[in-house]
Amino acid sequence: MTKKMTVILFAVLVLGTQAFASGFSIYEQGAKATALGGAFIAQANDPTAIFYNPAGITSLSGLQIGVGTTLIMPQFGFQGPAYFDSKLYTAAEDAVFPPTTIYLSYKVTDNLSAGFGFYTPFGLGSDWDPEWPGRQLSTSAEVQTFYLNPVVAYKVLDNLSVAAGFNFVFATVSIGKSVYFTPRELFGESKLEANTTGMGFNFGVQYKPFEGLSLGATYRPNTMLEFKDGDATFDFPTTDNAVVNAEVAAYFPDTKGSADLELPTVLGLGAAYQFTPQITAEFDYLLIGWSSYDKLVIKFDDPVAGNTESTAERMYEDSYSLRFGVNYQMNETMALRLGYLRDNHAVPDERVEPSLPEGDRNLYSIGLGYKMGNMTIDGTYVLLLQDDREITTSVDNFNGTYTGLANMFGVSFGFSF
Repeated sequence: MTKKMTVILFAVLVLGTQAFASGFSIYEQGAKATALGGAFIAQANDPTAIFYNPAGITSLSGLQIGVGTTLIMPQFGFQGPAYFDSKLYTAAEDAVFPPTTIYLSYKVTDNLSAGFGFYTPFGLGSDWDPEWPGRQLSTSAEVQTFYLNPVVAYKVLDNLSVAAGFNFVFATVSIGKSVYFTPRELFGESKLEANTTGMGFNFGVQYKPFEGLSLGATYRPNTMLEFKDGDATFDFPTTDNAVVNAEVAAYFPDTKGSADLELPTVLGLGAAYQFTPQITAEFDYLLIGWSSYDKLVIKFDDPVAGNTESTAERMYEDSYSLRFGVNYQMNETMALRLGYLRDNHAVPDERVEPSLPEGDRNLYSIGLGYKMGNMTIDGTYVLLLQDDREITTSVDNFNGTYTGLANMFGVSFGFSF
């Protein structure tokens, strides 16, 4: 009994950490790049370069300002669980998430440029019916991260630029799920709310060996997030038996919880080639080092089900994505863009659960860009199709099939002075 309750509490915290997995990383940080399937590391020729490859801002003149947002509308569900009804299908509640971006770049000298970015590179949101079969794994999950990212870029040679930036990270977590108190056959609701800050860095290189070819690389080292004094609360129905009420309160006290989470390294490589004055194509490779997330240790201020500490293995795997985009400059003011990317899962089959119904995904994108004087407007649409993922070895004994797709609409506005 004690072990079961500890695992439940562990899951409450770990769901928040899973927002930082590839399944819910947010790479849509600019409508132009998103329309190109996110293949933008080598080109990096608008203010969103601060996110994709900060070395690219050395090619921007004067003061550049970019603002934008992407409406992310996921639809996912679960068929099962196998032990209950293998044909039962439960759809998660529909939701809309609008991560917003703000970018500034300024050319200080011919060789030196500075920039600043505000963006949300990781996020998670899911809601399930409060009484669905997986209620003890997840009923709600919301995670947000906000990055403040000043950068400096320097043109070492006419065809070689380097950049470095500092990231100040603010993260919030709100997680809900049901808890079953077996001795008294009572369901209660648990909730975790926590926030923290962290610091990290990002680096970029852009090299143009000859006319028409551009190469780029970007790197983000590990960032440590220390969640301390998160609020873990429990809400059980009050019974007519004072002894039962006291029992429940003793087993599930409102308390504080802390855990250290190490975000993975991110390495991106890109190559872009301008085949004609109108057509430029780029291919990117992105590697995310999720294998660093092998376990999570949680410490409680007060015993929960008799335990003040819980250690659980997660055993995530490194994941990678392949991205391809084509930009067709129709005339001086209008551009058409197409993109495709393949994103591979990081969560092993046995660790997949309802707050992160992750799987291999194919994304197809299209977009338009329009320039009017010193203003540009970029728009994009992305269709995300996730491969059905049948789980037969769940460590939570929650085997079944996860399905998912998402529609995304993005718009960005750019101003140059």
